[in-house]
Parts: sequence; C-alpha cells; structure tokens
Amino acid sequence: MIFPAPHARETIASYGYRIARLSGLTSLPELVHLFDLDLRALLMGDRHSVENLARYTGCDPQALVRGALDASNPRRLQLGADPRNKVQCAPDRYRFCPACLGGLADGDLRSACLGRTDWLIDANHVCAEHGLRLMTVLPRKAARMQHDLSPLIPKLIAARAAPWQPGRPTTLEHYITERLDGVHSGRWIDDVQLDVAIHTAEVFGAMAMRGPQGDWKGISVDERREHAHLGAEVLIKGPAAIKDFLRTHIGHGRRGNDYHNAFGRAFNEFYFRKDQPAYRPICAVLAAYVGETFRFTGQEKVFGIRTRGVEPKTLRSLCNCHGIGLKITVQVLKAQYGLRVGIGASSEVDPDLIADLAPKLKDLLNAQDAARQLGVSVDVVRGLIGDGLLVPDHRFNDRMVGFSAATLESFLDDWCSAGKPPSGGQAIRTPIQTVARANRVRVSRLLIAARAVGGALYRDRRKRGLTGVTVSHSCMAALVERAKAHVDSCPSGHSDPSCLR
Repeated sequence: MIFPAPHARETIASYGYRIARLSGLTSLPELVHLFDLDLRALLMGDRHSVENLARYTGCDPQALVRGALDASNPRRLQLGADPRNKVQCAPDRYRFCPACLGGLADGDLRSACLGRTDWLIDANHVCAEHGLRLMTVLPRKAARMQHDLSPLIPKLIAARAAPWQPGRPTTLEHYITERLDGVHSGRWIDDVQLDVAIHTAEVFGAMAMRGPQGDWKGISVDERREHAHLGAEVLIKGPAAIKDFLRTHIGHGRRGNDYHNAFGRAFNEFYFRKDQPAYRPICAVLAAYVGETFRFTGQEKVFGIRTRGVEPKTLRSLCNCHGIGLKITVQVLKAQYGLRVGIGASSEVDPDLIADLAPKLKDLLNAQDAARQLGVSVDVVRGLIGDGLLVPDHRFNDRMVGFSAATLESFLDDWCSAGKPPSGGQAIRTPIQTVARANRVRVSRLLIAARAVGGALYRDRRKRGLTGVTVSHSCMAALVERAKAHVDSCPSGHSDPSCLR
C-alpha cells in the first residue's frame, strides 16, 4: 500500500481515491472495503472512521477532518469539525483548479490534488494555491458527495487542456480559505456561520453597488463575486464598520421610522431568516443600528429582536416621556427662552432643555387648564390670582403660572365648601358665577365677602369646581353689598382678604 501525504484542504474522496490508485486498486469503494470502513460515514467526517483511516495511512487526523463533509442537507456542506463552517454548494457541477491536478494525465497522483473543500463553495471562484480561476465539469449524475472520482478522471483531463485564466482571490475568498484552514483572529465575523457571512457580504455589496431600492434581478456570477468582495471588507472590520456602512447607504430613511422601506430589498433577505439561529448575530447588529438611527419611541421587534428607537427630539414626544403638559411647556419656552415652538409632531427641541424643565413642570397645569379644572373662564382664574385667593405653585413670569392638582383641590376645600344646605326643605340658591355677572363684581370678591357674611355659600358636589358653588337668596343682597363696598375701598384692584373680616 502506498500512502501519500494529504494536500491542504483536500477532500477525503480525493485523498482516498489517490491511495486506491497508487496501491493498485480501481476505486475508493474498494479501499474502504479493504479497510473495513463505512464509506458514507467516512465522507461525512465520522470521527472514528477518520481516525481509523489516519492510523492506516500514518497522517494527522486533523488534516483529514478539514476535508470532511456533512450530508445532512443536500444543498449544504459542513467542512471539517467546526460547526460554523457550513456553506452552500452546487451538486450539478464539479469545479477544480487545473494547476492542482498536476501530472494527472501522466498518472502521477502523488502531487495531484483532485478535490479541495474550497472548490465546493459556490462563492469561491479562484484557487488560493495558484491564483487561477476554477474550471467546471458536469458529472454524469448530480451528486454533492462524490463517492468515487473514477468517472470524472477523463473529463478532468480533457477540461485541463483548455486555456487557464488567472485571477486574484477577493477579500471574501481569502477569508473563506482562512476559515477552512482554521485560522481565527478573534474577529467578530469568525463566530458567524460561513454561509451566513457569505450571503450577508453579497447582500451588502448589492446595496452598495445597486442601492437598497435597486433591482437585484439578473445579477451575473461576476457581479455577485464583486458584491461579495465589497461586503466582506465591511464584515471583517466588525459591527462598528457595519453600522457606518449602513449609515452611508441607508441613513435615516425618507419616511421617518419606516426602516422597512429604507433597507429596501435587503430587508426581506434578513427578515425571513431572523428565526434561524445562524442569522441571529447579523440580525442583532442590524437591530442595534435601527434602534440607534430610526425614530420610534416604543419598543418593537426589529428583525425579531426587541429594541428601542433613538431618543425622541420632538416636543410632543419629549413631553410625553417626562409627563409634562405640552401647552405649558410651549409657553415656558416662549416666555423664558424666546423659542417659538409649535405643538405639532415635527417640532424638535433640545432634549436636555426639556429635561431641565421637567421637574418644574411635572404635573403642572397652566391658567387655561386650571380654569377648565375649576369649570370657569380664564378671566375668573386671573381674578382669583389677583385677589390672592388662588396662589400658583410656580410663577415663571408676570403672565405664566403653573398649578398642581393638589393646589386646586385645596382651593376648593378652603373657599367653596364651608356652607351646608339648610335642613327642612330645599333652599333657593343661584350659582355664584351667575350672581357675579348679574351684579358686575368678581367671583373672587364674592368669595371674600362670603367669609364676612357667613352662611351664604353652598356646595353642590354633583358639579365640578366653582360651577357647584351657589349663593343663598337670603344672603345674596348682603353678600353683593359687601363685595361692592370692597371694590370701592380698594380701587387699585389688589384686595386684601383680611379687610372684610
């Protein structure tokens, strides 16, 4: 028996056939039968079968493992023992390097290499050993696992006579060779399954050359190879380079948070594969880019991964995040900072500025909202403030004030709930606002006068705010007279509640 040394990345089918022919046998199945091995298990890289063959031939088992295949998927190969080295193949053709065949025509099988694992990969088009374009022959029967290379020998010799075409390996083809040789440099892409890295590189290259919205139909083999070269240069550099690439070719998109449209045809390439574990690292990087770039305030799944959009910059979204009122924030920005910001969804402001104002404006109501809470007009609220009955929680300037809900409730409890309906029948009462309008006095001054008269006000708790405060007809005349006397004594309009007591 003659046992030559295996070539780098040589398939087990090629190595076994060379041993058989050099030892006087006709085919690989005869060699396997002689060594009492299972042919299918050997080609699939069964550990015990490979170790037994390596013990017979006296070579390193690791050299043979790199050429082992996996027949679990007829369209996919697992090259070697590393489960991440899974790639797509084409079972209807057999590719080879004419220089690697060596003296095959002369019967010299010691130096010839009939098959390498990198020839089986669709994305690889150049021999890494000699820098030549791979040539193609069509087997009689389409089969990914060549159990016996004997029928292919005449076709290989005939095809080898054709002119050889030189070629330089692209970035992706050079990386494929490193992966098959077991070279790992601690790069992020080394943990990604090989066929996923190849597919992602092709998609990224197509985005760069044709644009996200471009037509991807009719891409030739050479164009796909060029796409893979451009995409591999991005993938090898890591997630930061991937995000920079996406910002250049995708950006923020033209439709706000519609990242589906911004990714274009590339979106479906990853979305419909998001549930495959091999695609999770790629989808995680894409989801992180979408979360860092596109604007949506809630959490949602991007490529199957829950993420959160960029921090909102519009005034409405910032107010919702901090729990402050939109109108009072607009007025504060105008009064204190001179910023005229609309309340529309497209108005953007500095998030740090709103964060500084948030503690002051938290749960505050402006004069309009306070008037709505009390059930009166804004003029009535301004009168209450001017007469000192309603004290704002914050006074930003002469016209801008803010109230908390607790302050408004305390005001109603202090000034509007002293009286109780008289017993023994329904008393005749009129709403205090109606009395104020009929006698041309402020509601605030009627409230002050009610403290001096006593027993004039009653509260209907079925109504909200001052709309439920009524004046008894028996005390109405004295209440109005005391309120008008207060107006005459304080012509400036700034009343002192203590003067009526």
